[in-house]
Amino acid sequence: MERSDPDQPPHAARRGWSRVMSAVKILLEITKNLFDHVRSGLPKDEREPYIERLNELLDQRHTIIGKLPAMYSEEEQRMGKMIVKMNETIEPLLVRQFEEIKHNLSMMKKKKEKNVQYANPYQTLSADGMYFDKKN
Repeated sequence: MERSDPDQPPHAARRGWSRVMSAVKILLEITKNLFDHVRSGLPKDEREPYIERLNELLDQRHTIIGKLPAMYSEEEQRMGKMIVKMNETIEPLLVRQFEEIKHNLSMMKKKKEKNVQYANPYQTLSADGMYFDKKN
C-alpha cells in the first residue's frame, strides 16, 4: 500500500488539483472520507491501519485548511456548511474512539502489571525483612 504525502489531496484530486478544484471542494472531499472512515468505527482487531488512515486524513485536512481562501463563493459557502455539519458528527466520534483507545491501553498496562506480579509475587516485598501491619 503506498503512503500518500499529507501535503497532497486525496487520489481523485491530485491531478491538477490547484487549477481544477478549489481548496473548499478538496476539503469537502477529504472531510467526506474522514466522515466515512470514523463512522465505520474503531475495529476490535488490526487497529493500526485504521489509526494510520485516520492520521493521514487529518493531516490532509490540516494542510488544505491552511490553503483556504479569504473570500468564498456561494457554492463554496454551501460546501462549507456541509463540512461543518459533518464535523459535528466527526468530533464526538473521534473523542469516543480516543477514549476507547486510552482505556484499552490502561487496561493492557494493568494486565501487564498483574502478570508480572503473578509471575513473581515476592518481588514487591521489602528487602530488610520488616513487616508493617496495615491496621491502625
